Order: sequence, then structure tokens, then C-alpha cells
Amino acid sequence: MKLRSDSFRNRAAMPAAQAHPQLSWSEVPAGTASLAVLCLEGDVPDGDCFHWSVVDIPPTLAALAGGALPAEAETLLDGVPLRQGMNDHRGYGYHAPLPAQNATRHYIFRIYALDVARLELPPQFTGADVLNAIYGHIIDEAQLIGAY
Repeated sequence: MKLRSDSFRNRAAMPAAQAHPQLSWSEVPAGTASLAVLCLEGDVPDGDCFHWSVVDIPPTLAALAGGALPAEAETLLDGVPLRQGMNDHRGYGYHAPLPAQNATRHYIFRIYALDVARLELPPQFTGADVLNAIYGHIIDEAQLIGAY
């Protein structure tokens, strides 16, 4: 599976936009029942800091346009229901990168191909909840790293 973005190249600088970047994926494996997307900040000393989680993405969907998803727990994208979790900044949806003094931070976007159509998650789930729920259901995954 491959993950890419028209908003930035892998390991290159990300835009400072408040909306989530455009993401597209290809080579989704056969047997995929749904996809999940996570964005986490990889340079946090206390562990991962989740900036975004989207679940129950149908495998027929091949991209998310930049800024397409509002900051809501449940949303529709072209009539398709998707769920977004709470980010670690206590809001739903995408939380844009924060500038760090004298340091570059790395934001890791991961997409997971899953063997279940709907993840079992609480109504107010987090990125950590998603990681726990996808354990044992991952068929394939890909990642894209942005610097800010």
C-alpha cells in the first residue's frame, strides 16, 4: 500500500494550514473492509501525540481532499459516513502542527488497511483507542512523514 499527498512530499516541509492536508492512497490489498488514518507527532518526549484519527473509511475511497473533513465526531464525505476521534489537543478532527522553538518536528500520517468494516470504539475515542482497536485487524499499512 502507498500513501502520498499533493500538499507535501515525504520527509519534506508541511504547509502551515489549519486544515488537514490532502492524502491519497493506492494498492489497497484485497480483503480490506475499511481503512483508518492516524496523524501523530513523533518527537514528543512523553510518547505519541495524536493530531488526527479517521476511521471506517471504505476501501473504495482513494483520497481525502485537503480540508474536506470538518472538526466533528461524525461527518459525511460524499455521502459516506466517517468517524473522527478526539485529538490530543482536546478537539475533534485534525489539529494542525504547532511551531517548535529551534526544532523541527515530524508528523507521521499512517493509513491502515483493516479486515473489519467498523471499528469497535467508544463514542469519544482517541488515536490511542484506534491503535488498540486495530490490533489484530491490520492487513497492510503505509506512512508519510511531514516536517514542521
